[in-house]
Amino acid sequence: MAGTGPAPILFNEFFQMFMRCMPPNGWPANSRIAVGNSGGPDSTCLLFLLKKLLADLRSKAMARQSIPTSVVSLSVNHNLQETSNSMAARSAANAVAMGVEHLTLDIPWGTPPFSAKPVAGQPIEQVAREARYHVIFDGMARTGAHSVAFGHHADDQVETSLMRLARGTTELGAGGMRRCRRWGMGTGDVEGGLGWVGQHGLNRWIVRPLLEVRKDRILATCEEHQLDYVNDPTNFQPEITLRNAIRQMLTLQEEGKDMSALSGLPQHITGSLEKIKIAAADLQETTMDLEGGLHQLHGAVKVLSSRVEDVDNEVTLHLKNLTLPSPPSTLILSSHALPAIVDPTVRLALVLRVMRYVSFHPWGSLRADGNRRRTSIQRIIDTLWQSDGAPSFTAGGGVLWQPAIFSAKRRLRVGTQCIGRQLQPGERFAWMASRLPAVPYHILDTATLSSKLDVDITERLAMAMNRGDDSLEVLFDCRFLVRFDLSQIPVELADALRNCQETGVNVRIKPHTRYYWPKVVLQKPSYPDTTYATPMDDGQIDTFGHAPWVIMEYIRLLDAT
Repeated sequence: MAGTGPAPILFNEFFQMFMRCMPPNGWPANSRIAVGNSGGPDSTCLLFLLKKLLADLRSKAMARQSIPTSVVSLSVNHNLQETSNSMAARSAANAVAMGVEHLTLDIPWGTPPFSAKPVAGQPIEQVAREARYHVIFDGMARTGAHSVAFGHHADDQVETSLMRLARGTTELGAGGMRRCRRWGMGTGDVEGGLGWVGQHGLNRWIVRPLLEVRKDRILATCEEHQLDYVNDPTNFQPEITLRNAIRQMLTLQEEGKDMSALSGLPQHITGSLEKIKIAAADLQETTMDLEGGLHQLHGAVKVLSSRVEDVDNEVTLHLKNLTLPSPPSTLILSSHALPAIVDPTVRLALVLRVMRYVSFHPWGSLRADGNRRRTSIQRIIDTLWQSDGAPSFTAGGGVLWQPAIFSAKRRLRVGTQCIGRQLQPGERFAWMASRLPAVPYHILDTATLSSKLDVDITERLAMAMNRGDDSLEVLFDCRFLVRFDLSQIPVELADALRNCQETGVNVRIKPHTRYYWPKVVLQKPSYPDTTYATPMDDGQIDTFGHAPWVIMEYIRLLDAT
């Protein structure tokens, strides 16, 4: 009896996949979702299923659920190979054939913030990826999309897991890509630079509905519905990227073919393949046998992905129990309950979550996680779990860890005054995580600071007033969003701004207190600074007798997404 072959994806099945990758607070009402459309089978299948699903749901009872109301197709023309233009054209043609709005995004190589077009010998894949994500986010902003869906599938998930093992990841990283995650503030470090999206990325999402579907089912779906697509020829050249080499290795194993086809690969790729084999053998949560075939690897990666979700949920519960009332922008963890957390992976995830919350590096970037350097993270874990009242220290990520003594009835004690101190009734030892100071606190007001901490907003305020804008937002130190209500700006400050070029006055946001909270100051030649707004200990904003024209919100997130 002939085999039936892989089954196409059913629409009801896809609905469940789509809802499983819904953002934590649901799909916003009347929102739009984008699809990253390369013209290949994965994104073509995803675009087709999503367009059909949204159309069907709007006409049925399920429309009562909060779902996106429309889909837009985004394709990126990298202009890096001969087939770039034809693939972009195919992406556009497919979208038009499905009745989907489409936008082709060209990468303007050599135009800031983009580098010159990469050439052989450069890390083409990495450069292209950074440029691609930059223009995709721009495309989302231009089309009003709240989320972007990518066609990554279960085979991609295996490849991603193995690639991360080659880089020395933990078992958390080996769990692969998430079904749903925030975009984050981006990979750039300079406002307006490549990869930078700032606060806007905290409300944008990447979703992957097909992440548990194997490639053969995607191809079967394309065949079932006669979907036209193209294959990127570079995907099948193992000498170009590690991902391609992994894909070739798994395909040869699946087909029982000789592995000699992988001989002659560049040394760095061969070395990475060897690292994968060693790292896979050392995994504790599951058995990952590279010679066991794709089916076994899918199962292993699924176990690791499920483990990531379990760890995320456990860390969230622990943080609710451990976190004490903390000054804005800091996090205080009670020491007495830490020893109850014995799982090394949960300890690691908790420390990374806290670092990401208080760091001044872009939220969601590797730098906010201390670049996940194992020795540094382990130092933090060892100190927090084994030493009450140890000296203050830092171990990366722009985070300062300080001993603290907390009492609901007494002033918080932080730093050296906690070392060797006998606890009084009602007191408990704790650890405070806060922003690592750029300079000692006692010289903060007189030190020369970088433009990221001493932010001149004179021109931005003046231009916003001239345009008649109601408000202005400024991200300070990748931590605070400072909002100005221009309808309530103090009269004397507005007058000073209108004549700022003649008078030489300027308005700045500078760090204040040992926690580097923002303060808004007016500077006049030969006059001391005038402070117009700063946070107080309770999080309220002191505008020094003026109307509440400034709001300062700490926007970094403590959740797992």
